[in-house]
Amino acid sequence: MTTLKEIMPLLESFPKEDAKMVLSQAEQYDEMLGKLPKVTDGAGSKKKINAGILALNGASGAGQSYVMKRVENLLKERSLILPRIYLLATRAPRPDEGHKNPYIFAEETSEGFQDIHNPDLFYPHADIYYRYQSRPGADNAILLSDMQAAREQIMYLETVIPTLLYLKENANSGIPAWGDNLKIIYLAAPSGHEWVFRLLNREPSRLIEEKFRATILGRLSSSLSDMEIASGNKITCVLNHFGLAEQAAQEILSYWGV
Repeated sequence: MTTLKEIMPLLESFPKEDAKMVLSQAEQYDEMLGKLPKVTDGAGSKKKINAGILALNGASGAGQSYVMKRVENLLKERSLILPRIYLLATRAPRPDEGHKNPYIFAEETSEGFQDIHNPDLFYPHADIYYRYQSRPGADNAILLSDMQAAREQIMYLETVIPTLLYLKENANSGIPAWGDNLKIIYLAAPSGHEWVFRLLNREPSRLIEEKFRATILGRLSSSLSDMEIASGNKITCVLNHFGLAEQAAQEILSYWGV
C-alpha cells in the first residue's frame, strides 16, 4: 500500500497550499471510497442481460485502459468479443491518438460532424443520440446507430458517471431509459494515497511545469466530483490493486454477468 512517505517527494514542486490540498483530496477519496459498495462484498446483481450496455468509469489513475485490456484478453480466451461504442470527440487528437484510439475525432460544422481521419465519413446532427461535456472544453457525442445496436446486443461504453446515470434514467432520441440494461462499474485505486501517487508518478519529471501541475490538480478535482456522484448513487466498485489488474478484470466480468 502506498504511504505518505512515498508521496511527499512528488509534492515538492507544488506550492505549499496546493500540496496541502492534494493530501486533503486523498482523505476525501478514502471517505467516498468507503461509501461505494464493492463487488468483493457481493454488491449488485450479477444477472445476465442479452442486450444493453456494460459500462466502466473511474477516477483518473484508476487504470481503466490497462484493466480493460485484461478484460478483453479474458473474453478472447472464451472466444467472446465485446463491441465498443466509440464516442465522437471534437477536441484535437494527441500525437499518440488516432481513429477510434480512443475516440472518433471529428470537427463540427453547421451540418454535423466531419471525421477528421476519414474524409468520407460525416455524421449529421440527426445521427447523434446524445451530446455532452465530459469535462469543461471536452465535447463528446454518442451515435444513435450504436445505441440502436445496443438494443439488440451487448455493447461496451466507457464514459463519465453523470452521463451514464442520465442514460440509465432518461429516455433519449426515441430510445427508452436503459434502466437495468445499463450495468455500471466504478473502477478505483484501493486508497487515496495510491490514487494520488499514481497520478503524480505518471510523469514525475513534468511536475516542475506549472501548467502540468494545474492539469493534475484539475484531474484530481474532476475525479472527486464524479466519485461523489458515484458514491451518492451507490455505484458498484471494483478495486484495482497494484499488480492485480487481472483480478479486477475478473471481478468486472462477474458483476456484468459475462
